[in-house]
Amino acid sequence: PVVIYEAQRPGPSTGMATRTEQGDLLFVLHASQGEFPRIVLAPGTIEQAFEAGWRAFNLAERYQCPVIVLSDHFLATSLRDVRQEDLGMDRVTIDRGKLLTGAELDALADGEYRRYAFTEDGISPRAIPGHPRAVYPVMSDEHDDAGHITEDPVNRRLMMEKRMRKLASALKEMRPPVLYGPEDAEVTFVGWGSTYGPLREAVDRLNAEGLRASMVHIVDIWPFPAEAVAGLLRKARRLVAVENNYSGQMAELIRMKTGIEIKERILKYDGRPLSPEFILREFRG
Repeated sequence: PVVIYEAQRPGPSTGMATRTEQGDLLFVLHASQGEFPRIVLAPGTIEQAFEAGWRAFNLAERYQCPVIVLSDHFLATSLRDVRQEDLGMDRVTIDRGKLLTGAELDALADGEYRRYAFTEDGISPRAIPGHPRAVYPVMSDEHDDAGHITEDPVNRRLMMEKRMRKLASALKEMRPPVLYGPEDAEVTFVGWGSTYGPLREAVDRLNAEGLRASMVHIVDIWPFPAEAVAGLLRKARRLVAVENNYSGQMAELIRMKTGIEIKERILKYDGRPLSPEFILREFRG
C-alpha cells in the first residue's frame, strides 16, 4: 500500500514549473511495468482534497495497492477560508484493512503465514510485524502465495487474476459524479479536478441569463465509475467537456469506458487555470 500525491503542472519534463495543467490523467492511469491495480482520486475543492487525503490512506491499506491523489498546481496553491465543520472531520475514519491477529497467526494449520494467499476478493490478510509466524519473503518478481519466486504459468495466471479482482471490489467504493444544476438542462458541462469552481460559477451565470445549464463533475476516476457517469451523460441534451489540457483526456477516457463521445470541448493549456469568463467566452464562440 502506498499513497502518491501528484499536483500536475505543464510539461513536457519540468515545462512551466510554477503553472498549472491537467495533463497527467492518462499517464497516472496507464504508467506501469505490466498491469497492476491502482486507485485514482481527483479532488476538485479544498473540502474534497481534505477528504481524499484520509480516504486515500484507507483505500491503500484496504486494497493493498497504490492510491494516487491527482491534484494540480492551481488547487494545491489555492487559499480559502474553510469552516472546520465543512471539512467533515466527524466522518474521518481509520481503516487498515484485513489484519491477522496474534491468535489467528498462532492457529495457522501448517505454521506458515502465506502473505499472498488466494482469496475471493483478491485481498490477502496482512500480519503486523513482530509475531514469530508473521515472517515471509518479499520478491520483486512474480511469486506464489507464500512469497517465493516462481515463473510457473498457472501460478502467474492465478496471481494476476487475484490482484486485478481488487478493482471489482474497489469500484463499489468509488463516488459517483456530482451533478450540479437542473436535470433537464439544455447544456451539460463535464469536468474534473479543479475545474469545479470555475465551471460551477459559469453554470450559475448561464442559468441567471435564462439558459438552463448543468455540470457533471467527476471526482473518483479509477476504477472508473462508468455506469454512474454514463447514466448522467446519456440524459444530457448537449455535452461540452471542459479541461485544463490540450487533448481532452477525460473526454477520451469517457469515450473509452462508456462509448459516449463528447465532441464539443473547451480546452485551456497555456499554464493558467480556467476561469468562468474563459469558459463562457469559449462556449459562446
